[in-house]
Amino acid sequence: MNRLIVVVLFLISIKALAAMEAPEMTGKNGYVEPFKMFDNLYYVGDQWVSSYVVQTSSGLVLIDTLDFPYSKWIPANLKKLGLEQEPVSHILVTHGHSDHVGGAEYLQSMYGSEVILTEKGLELAIEQANKSRGNSQFLPPDVQSFAKDSSHIVVGDIEFKFYITPGHTEGDLSIDFMVKENGQSFRAFVVGGHGVNFEQPQLAKMFLASMARIKKLVTESPTVTVNLSNHPHKNHLFANRDRNTKASSPNAFVDEASIFQFIEQQEKQAMERMENDPAQYDLNPIH
Repeated sequence: MNRLIVVVLFLISIKALAAMEAPEMTGKNGYVEPFKMFDNLYYVGDQWVSSYVVQTSSGLVLIDTLDFPYSKWIPANLKKLGLEQEPVSHILVTHGHSDHVGGAEYLQSMYGSEVILTEKGLELAIEQANKSRGNSQFLPPDVQSFAKDSSHIVVGDIEFKFYITPGHTEGDLSIDFMVKENGQSFRAFVVGGHGVNFEQPQLAKMFLASMARIKKLVTESPTVTVNLSNHPHKNHLFANRDRNTKASSPNAFVDEASIFQFIEQQEKQAMERMENDPAQYDLNPIH
């Protein structure tokens, strides 16, 4: 079959999937009602993968997009939050695994958003898209500009700082910005990749170096007090949500210890695994 015809048929099948209805919004499917975390930050993810919306003075910035087709819940969630009339100007993707990037192209085509991730992140997204099948089949997003290490963008009244912190994948992107509540500002941080990649020994060592770097970054003034994990169980997100519903203050998402506990846990888990096979990871045996 002519290669052009194959490509056209593939694109038609993808668009047909995009036109399908969203999965039913049930707890069995992993659905979570969206909720407000700060005056300018909302949760629109599911039970297993985080997706955050940052409200700026010039529109919305979405961080991670869930697996397709569960990403179709995000527009519905924005409507539930009363944000559906605001433009989604940017989509920031922490890394190229499908549960974080799977909905990026779909949402980009809906909102005309600029998608930002690392070059390695896009390479992995393309690889994952090529492997996607059935109802989970997706296209990689159109990326016009890549995040560089220690670069930043300003969207309205909020600056987003980017750090490339490999280890989970080669293209992990950590994101640093300020959230607001009742006139106060708090520094928030998204660690780009959780869990070391043991299939590639060089990534395991990169992971430890990245965690050490992040530990220094988050202590810079003002210290990070909002840990925005890209998986909700890693920062006790739902427990904190429930605490907030029971008390008007203080905001349970403000926790200076959380980011440090998370990093130390990541380091410990990585070292324990690596110390079991020191030759594989070029480590000296621990006595």
